[in-house]
Amino acid sequence: MSKILLLLHQDKIIAQGLQAFLTSTSNYEVRLVNNYFQCLESANFLQKLGLAFVIIVEGQLLDTIKCGQLTQLDQARLILCDRPTQQNSLLLALNCNSSYISLEHNDPQNLILVISCALIGGVFICPQAKKKLNNCVFQSKLEQRQAVESLAPIDRKILALAAQGHNYSSIGEQINYSALNIGYRLKNIVQKLNLQTKQEAIALATSIGLSFNSSESELQEA
Repeated sequence: MSKILLLLHQDKIIAQGLQAFLTSTSNYEVRLVNNYFQCLESANFLQKLGLAFVIIVEGQLLDTIKCGQLTQLDQARLILCDRPTQQNSLLLALNCNSSYISLEHNDPQNLILVISCALIGGVFICPQAKKKLNNCVFQSKLEQRQAVESLAPIDRKILALAAQGHNYSSIGEQINYSALNIGYRLKNIVQKLNLQTKQEAIALATSIGLSFNSSESELQEA
């Protein structure tokens, strides 16, 4: 019985090369998709059929929201695939509990290992990327903390309270702001942190231990 692989990579030569290699190596049924929405549509279709499958996507084509949409599919296992190794993709794979493979060293055995691991529900980071992963996790953590520390004190308070689960009205009552003003400032906070959504900002605040106590906000070691 063939194992279904959805493959999305913007370099068509790489995509076709991977398809040829995988179909010749084992009983994989590889389906190339041209964009993220086609990938999601195909994944939803396979999900409805009750089929288990693996999605291999070039990491730079995803963000936290798109990655989350793919990992929420019960029948799917996600692998991020880059050439060369991309720091943002590594962090995305780590945050979304997905496997990661780098093609820059052209080791076909890594590709077989990561797919085999995904098919049984495991997570695999190819050896070539592990050292870079350790370095970029440390660097990213430092940069994230510095970005939050650079926010105005009132914005750190708002972000900390949002991370604790307070809604706009509750936050406003505690710092004497209107709910409308809270929403506006949170939007600005997201932009200042170079993020896309309020949920990402809250996740960042939680990960670095941002807290709000009475009249002050402080960073704790996570």
